Amino acid sequence: MLENEKLKAELKIYKIKALKEKVVLIGVVLLILAEAIFLLSIFKKNFFTKPVNKPYVAVININKTITVDYIHTLTSKMQKLLKDKNCKEYLLIFNTPGGSPSASDEFNAFLKWINKKKKVNVYVESMAASGGYYIISAIKPIVANKNAVVGSIGVIMPHFVIKKLADKVGVEEDSLAIGKYKQPVSLFRKFSDKDKEYLKQHLLLPTYDNFLQTVSKDRNISVDKLKKYADGKIYVASIVKGILVDKISTLIEFKEEIKKRVGQKTEFVEINLQKKKPFGFFNIKLTSDIGEFLQKISQ
Repeated sequence: MLENEKLKAELKIYKIKALKEKVVLIGVVLLILAEAIFLLSIFKKNFFTKPVNKPYVAVININKTITVDYIHTLTSKMQKLLKDKNCKEYLLIFNTPGGSPSASDEFNAFLKWINKKKKVNVYVESMAASGGYYIISAIKPIVANKNAVVGSIGVIMPHFVIKKLADKVGVEEDSLAIGKYKQPVSLFRKFSDKDKEYLKQHLLLPTYDNFLQTVSKDRNISVDKLKKYADGKIYVASIVKGILVDKISTLIEFKEEIKKRVGQKTEFVEINLQKKKPFGFFNIKLTSDIGEFLQKISQ
């Protein structure tokens, strides 16, 4: 009798273990199936989608903070499109608050270079401020929505002081530096007058002057005249037409204007700047909950 009960208990444990193994197997199969579908969609899009076989304008939405990495992505994509004979022109649509001065300067120079090979059109949809305006000054005409924000010609260096918070949680600064100007910025103290003067003279003012000189030359506006609009203020495009902006329009109207020049059958193709990862299955990381679940049921 005891032997029968023992056998029944062992059989029950065996069935439960077998069921767990089936659940794990089904889960793995579903993951592989989902990944296979994903890979197939990527493969189909990359290898079976027909290229645009008629004239088109490459539309690129510049809608992020300007960084060096972002500019590298933009320039790389635009250079590849140079080789496409069906790509007749570029249309850059700006919706950016700006960003890195050096990245903005690099993209400004790049647009001047590539505009000599394939025409670049710029349109400010909502904003091209600070570094964004630094960039678009490279191209004429600058076309903008009447309510778009432009300007903010200036330089800023954000600085936060967390000393009071650090004192509460017991955090101290213990930096070691050689050279009296090596650490003009610290989160644990305010700028001294000496620090402010040093940073203004060696960083902010030279960068601001570079900004002014570039826009002045690009827009054919004297530095003295430009300074009236270069104190960090932002402007609605309609107010500075003829100064910071050349033409007020809407995107649909601007596209129609481009089509008249390039051809009425011209398409506007939006360029995807996202970097794809076609083999995502091999990079899957289970969350702690799923990992613990699979570990438990497989025991």
